[in-house]
Amino acid sequence: MPCVANPPGSIPALEASGHAGAPSGAAVIQAASRELLLLPQRAALDTASRSLMVADLHVGKAGTFRAHGLPVPAGTTERTLARLDALLALTGARALFLLGDLVHGPLAGQPATVAALAAWRARHRRVEVVLVRGNHDQRAGELPAECGIETVAPGYRLGGLRLLHEPPDDSPAFEGGAVPGPSGEARADCGDGDPELFSLAGHLHPVCVVGGRADRLRLPCFRVGRRDAVLPAFGEFTGGWPVRPRAGERIFVTDGSRVAELPSRPARRRA
Repeated sequence: MPCVANPPGSIPALEASGHAGAPSGAAVIQAASRELLLLPQRAALDTASRSLMVADLHVGKAGTFRAHGLPVPAGTTERTLARLDALLALTGARALFLLGDLVHGPLAGQPATVAALAAWRARHRRVEVVLVRGNHDQRAGELPAECGIETVAPGYRLGGLRLLHEPPDDSPAFEGGAVPGPSGEARADCGDGDPELFSLAGHLHPVCVVGGRADRLRLPCFRVGRRDAVLPAFGEFTGGWPVRPRAGERIFVTDGSRVAELPSRPARRRA
């Protein structure tokens, strides 16, 4: 069962973050020695480096489905990239880190998709863009040079942050084996045992159901553990994996205008 909380059609009130420069509706968490803003636009911002993190765009997914004869709507790639344009303008980010699955598969490398990515990159020449390779990127192969995006292996370090695609093995997100199709490539111990490191990942496309029986909302969410966090999928055409709060984990939902934390379960005490 997904998590269900709060009155119909609502999300919990967001406590004031106390960060004067935070975009409207953002929530603030501490990630080891870093401050991270969880943004309503399904992204995270590292305030120290002014680096933006998003996960799971799955560019070209709709075109891939249509190539296989499935009648899905067009325009999802353009809308995803337009939202990314707006987010970069809003945050003034100096760097953008894509936490895996930028593209959906080999068919995503068709000329129209490559042209859309290249045009988007040209609009943001001053922004450093780095892709942390995900399982779909692995299957798709190397990005064409005209996309202008550097690709790195999972585990890339940004100060005290460790950037992955799949969450680490000891993340609360993996308790109970509720993992949709892990690739096995990006698994790693959370922070290599270093308490000064905090891992950021995607891959799971977490969503949470809030509201009552008669009126429910299915909202993207951030899953935040003691030493790692999982971002919601950023792409327009990605689907979602229903989750519920686990002991010792914080869940932040977003309705696109603000981020709010759901009531948490207390962590279990070890005997």
